[in-house]
Amino acid sequence: MTRDETKQILMRIQSTFPNWKPQSDLRFMVETWHEYLLNYDYEQVRAALKAFVLSDSGGFGPSPGQLVEVLDRLGNTDELSEMQAWDAVSRALRRSLYYADEEYAKLPEAVQKAVGSPEMLRSWAETDMKSIENVVQSNFMRTYRQELTKARELRKIPANVRALLENCGSNQLLESHR
Repeated sequence: MTRDETKQILMRIQSTFPNWKPQSDLRFMVETWHEYLLNYDYEQVRAALKAFVLSDSGGFGPSPGQLVEVLDRLGNTDELSEMQAWDAVSRALRRSLYYADEEYAKLPEAVQKAVGSPEMLRSWAETDMKSIENVVQSNFMRTYRQELTKARELRKIPANVRALLENCGSNQLLESHR
C-alpha cells in the first residue's frame, strides 16, 4: 500500500467516524499507519475497513491492529471450525489403531498440532468411545482453539518483522506463538 493510499484510508476513517481526531501530527500518523499496513493491498485494507465499519456498534474508529484482525479473518476462510476439526480427528481415529502415522499425515497442520502426534491418535483409537466423546473431544477442542489463536497471532506479524526478530535472537516471542 502506498502513502497516498494510506491517506485515502485515513480520510475514509475520518469521514466515517466524525469524532475520530488523532492527537499526533498528520504526517507522522500517515507514516505510522503506512508502516503497519505496508504489506497489504489497498483494496484489501479498504474491504477490511468496510467490514469493520459495517459491523461496528461502538462508534470508534479502528486502530491498525483492528484492521489487520479483520484482514486475517477475511483472508483465512479455510480454517476449520472446532467441530470440523474434531470430525476430521474422529474419522482418522477409525483407522488409527494400525495406520496412525498415515492418518495423522492427512490432517491439516493446526489439527496435527492440537492432536500432538500419531502416537496420540493411536492411543485415542484404543480408548473407549464414551471417553473419546466426552473427555478427549473437549480437550482436543480446547487445544485446537489455542492453536488457532497462536497461528492467527503469528500471521499478523509481518514476515520482515518475524525475520528481524529471528535474527535478533528473539525466538522466544515467536516460539510462544507457535
